[in-house]
Amino acid sequence: MFFDNASYLSLLMKRLYGVLLIALGMNASLAIFFAYKWYQASNLDNVYLLAPDQTLMVPSIDGSLARSEYEISAFAACFLEKAFAHHEYNWEGNLEQVTTWMDQASAKSFLAKMNDSIEALYKERNAISTVQLKEIEIETQTQPYEVLLYYITYLQFATTGDVVYDKAEVEGGSYFQIVPLLRSKSNPFGMQIRNLKFLQKKSPNE
Repeated sequence: MFFDNASYLSLLMKRLYGVLLIALGMNASLAIFFAYKWYQASNLDNVYLLAPDQTLMVPSIDGSLARSEYEISAFAACFLEKAFAHHEYNWEGNLEQVTTWMDQASAKSFLAKMNDSIEALYKERNAISTVQLKEIEIETQTQPYEVLLYYITYLQFATTGDVVYDKAEVEGGSYFQIVPLLRSKSNPFGMQIRNLKFLQKKSPNE
């Protein structure tokens, strides 16, 4: 009986050892599989950018901070939306976010333009603004990159019942430089605006 029990325990231990080896092998295989998938994901040929109304796919450039003209164009469109398209409930959050994409000097210049009157515009007059990009010029052969935008901001002033009683259109332009940065949660574009300047609307002769 003693030998039978010992034989049974030995067989049981061998089986448990075999099961353990199989489990360890499966874990190792899964670890290798997920490591490979992570490597593939980190070397994708495309980068996906979340724009205001769509998801944009742009080619990535391995081992480089270079940004394509398409990426810069998508970033500029998002900049316009966050900078000039507001209503009572989102203007503060929009301005806070867009200034995180700028260096300190540009953020100060931008907020100076958006002075105290902007609060009265959206809170007291119930303004709703939208923006339309009319023209964009991008120079990627220089460092930093250069961007020139011309756009129209549309303002609507609504009553409580959402009846529009006044409208306005404001044409303007912006020039800024773009410096590539490492992408982050707060700046998924990996770009920073510098030397921001506001321009008058483009004349017909230009």
